Amino acid sequence: MIIFWIFTLFVGSTAFAFALIWLQLGIGWSLAYALFAMIVTRGLLSIVRRWLILRERVTPETDVLTRTVETNRAIFWKRALWIAIVPGLYFGVMNLVFGLTPLDALALLPQLAQSFFTNLLYVLFLILAQFSIFFLPFYIYTRIGKTMINPDDANFGVNMDDVRGQRGAVIEMRRILRLIEHGRLYVKAGGKRERGVLMVGPPGTGKTMLAKAIASTLHVPIYIAAGGSFAGMFLGIDALSVFLMVRAARKKAKTWGGCIVFIDEIDALGQKRSGTGGSGPMMGGGMGGMFGGGQLGLNMLLVLMDGIDNPGMIIRQLRGLVNLTLDGLFLPRVIAFNGTRINLRIPALKAPNYNMLFIGATNRPSVLDEALTRPGRFGRQIVFRLPNREDRKDIAALYFDKKQHDPTLDTADRREEFARITDGYSPADIEQVLSLALLYAFEDGRDSLYWKDIREAMGNVEAGLAIPVEYTERDKIAVARHELGHAIASHFFQKDHSHVRLSIRRRANPQIGEIGGYHKSLPMEEEWLEFRSQLAADIRASLGSLACEHVFYGENTTGVTMDLIQATATASRMVGIVGMGPDRLDPEMSRKAMNIGEQLISVVQVTQGVHEQGTPSGAVLNNPMARRTVAQLLGAAYIDDWRLMYVNKEGIDLAAEALIAQGELVGDEISGLLDSVGLREPMASDPYPEDLPVLPDMQRPAIVSASGSA
Repeated sequence: MIIFWIFTLFVGSTAFAFALIWLQLGIGWSLAYALFAMIVTRGLLSIVRRWLILRERVTPETDVLTRTVETNRAIFWKRALWIAIVPGLYFGVMNLVFGLTPLDALALLPQLAQSFFTNLLYVLFLILAQFSIFFLPFYIYTRIGKTMINPDDANFGVNMDDVRGQRGAVIEMRRILRLIEHGRLYVKAGGKRERGVLMVGPPGTGKTMLAKAIASTLHVPIYIAAGGSFAGMFLGIDALSVFLMVRAARKKAKTWGGCIVFIDEIDALGQKRSGTGGSGPMMGGGMGGMFGGGQLGLNMLLVLMDGIDNPGMIIRQLRGLVNLTLDGLFLPRVIAFNGTRINLRIPALKAPNYNMLFIGATNRPSVLDEALTRPGRFGRQIVFRLPNREDRKDIAALYFDKKQHDPTLDTADRREEFARITDGYSPADIEQVLSLALLYAFEDGRDSLYWKDIREAMGNVEAGLAIPVEYTERDKIAVARHELGHAIASHFFQKDHSHVRLSIRRRANPQIGEIGGYHKSLPMEEEWLEFRSQLAADIRASLGSLACEHVFYGENTTGVTMDLIQATATASRMVGIVGMGPDRLDPEMSRKAMNIGEQLISVVQVTQGVHEQGTPSGAVLNNPMARRTVAQLLGAAYIDDWRLMYVNKEGIDLAAEALIAQGELVGDEISGLLDSVGLREPMASDPYPEDLPVLPDMQRPAIVSASGSA
């Protein structure tokens, strides 16, 4: 380094003498000339030194700052040399080819520059036009299914108080949103804002409704996107779509101080990756990649959510150019005097801290990629559950207030009844039932809905549309007795249940196809645990139809298929999962129950696995001891049901007549009917069912050896 500076000083003194004596520029201009020569010489020596270092001829600087400064100087002067070559080539070509002096070439320069830039603009315009023709449709395609909403622009008619039945989820979301809007003190105290929140829950529980409420009430912009809108036909469309979405959200965050990105059905974008080929096999090896078969959109989202954020490209380039130029001109980085330090370089830029929150909604969290759900991305999860009874009363109050209805529906007893019989309903189901009920009221010429409209709407939502097909007289009586078998068994054995619906109307169910009727009962109290006696009562409620058919006909119909499946599944669960064991019966009655139950076992669930033990029921039924226990549970339940139906044959026929006349009963109407026909429990003296027919054991005939041989 010292020899470089000695050589530079020698060049400077020579240049000063040359300018002062030969060019006669005066002392001031001679000093400037000498300084320019020294800077150029030192810059060229920096290039030489860098060249020697790269070829390992010279040891590099040990100090990082010194090495950075020397590298910047070499880069600056290398670029300066390339820039200096341009005018040299211009004047050389003009002199050698056209015979112009430097002054003439300089005078011609404006005309040539005008012609050059005119043609350059024309070429750039053609390039831009070609680019737009090809890529503009793709850009428009990436905008489909996405909306940016500024504060006060959205009016979905929903606010945060309308999200009923999810009080804990709403409170937690309010807390997170307050940090987005007014969380600066929290950040100063060392806290970290949430980067992503995942709303998880069954369909219809209020996830999208909460997003609408956020958009309607929030004081920062919200970007709403559908998960399926990121899918594209060509490779890279999903990644481009994600990039443009985050870019737009960052711009809004800079302007408004924050922005929220809501991705509905995020499982369409964030499914698990497998290996290097994305979430599934690609078409023909390469065609799937060409037509968007990878997971580039997910990868882009992962990087943009919690990757390395950089300042803007323009400001980074300007900072680099300024610092590079100052290093190249050999200006010191710091000037210090009298204890004061003045930094002559632009300091390192801080990474931007965008105040953004990503919110995703899904009902399939198990399919999401692990990298997406880790802390720092969508690590915070808010669970939406099906509402309990009190929640359903609150939800019903919201939707009843929005619809014209009979004033009798506002009584406490009627609201309690509605909340009880809608067990398992989501908020969307409740809204659908009331909207459908109002539709039926309008079809009947009324502008307010009544209880009978709600009954009809619930039947259609639960079991499907009624089929306007009449039963034959035989089928009508058989279906009524079948469903009353369920209702009576539930009435006597499920003491903690209350009736919801008893119907013999044929309906088209989208899940299981056409059904002839059904009985539904629900627990009077919402309990978390089930005791053995409750599961045993469930088996008896399932087999009540079979026992009733045997009492009246001596045989059963094909309508008991699902009943046997459910009873077998419950018994298998009792034996093989929760270890509840057989019923406490005397040996003779236990043997009788086991023989009967062996013929009631349904093997439908066994075949649902990949092999005969692929399901819990399959594993239990293929264990001899467990199978006998299941048979005993089913047989004991059947015996109890048969005796109950046998002693109440007359009452069942009376109830069947009333049910056939009504077609469908709801709630307390069912209990009232059963209590009115004089049903009773069997006594010890009442008969027991006979054993079901069994096949005799086939004994292989003994082989008698021949006394002689041929």
